[in-house]
Amino acid sequence: MYEESKKELVRICHLLYDKNLVTAADGNVSVRVSKDHILLTPSGKGKGFVEEKDILVLDLEGNLVEGSGKPSREYPMHRAVYEERPEVGAVVHTHPVFATAFAMAGKTVPDCYLIETKVALKGIALAGFAAPGSLALAEQVRAVAAGNDAVLLQNHGALTVGKNLTDAFQKMEVLECVAKTIIMSRLVGDPVKIPEE
Repeated sequence: MYEESKKELVRICHLLYDKNLVTAADGNVSVRVSKDHILLTPSGKGKGFVEEKDILVLDLEGNLVEGSGKPSREYPMHRAVYEERPEVGAVVHTHPVFATAFAMAGKTVPDCYLIETKVALKGIALAGFAAPGSLALAEQVRAVAAGNDAVLLQNHGALTVGKNLTDAFQKMEVLECVAKTIIMSRLVGDPVKIPEE
């Protein structure tokens, strides 16, 4: 069931690992494959080592339709995004170092320093802290999902959405690159804002 989509999901997981956007078993990735089903990475499996046989098929209530692993406990957060944003086809959640540094400071990544922030991400929000995997976290994300393609999770990590897996992955890559560049720039001096016009 959904073999091509599983193959693509595995490819994206390996890219996330290769690009140092995830470590060990952290993070989770999902893709909406029909009006009734999503594919989701399993709990406890490192994204650099995930295989097609590990990918789970869930219904929109979180029930396991196909697969034998344990679904990521972050499923409620993914579902909240899909409910709030019907046009979204994929969700990537990772713990990238530089973007998470902003989240730990209770700040969002500014969009006034680099052109690609506004062009590629179209909105970055900060969701308040709630326990990972909790319904409270899902509701924090739901509250800021509309109009934002990237969400920083306070003291936790980051989430990006896209029309498909590649789109969501590239947004995570841009988010982390922008966050890193801003932090490094602040070591050199005060970054200069791009003029509004």
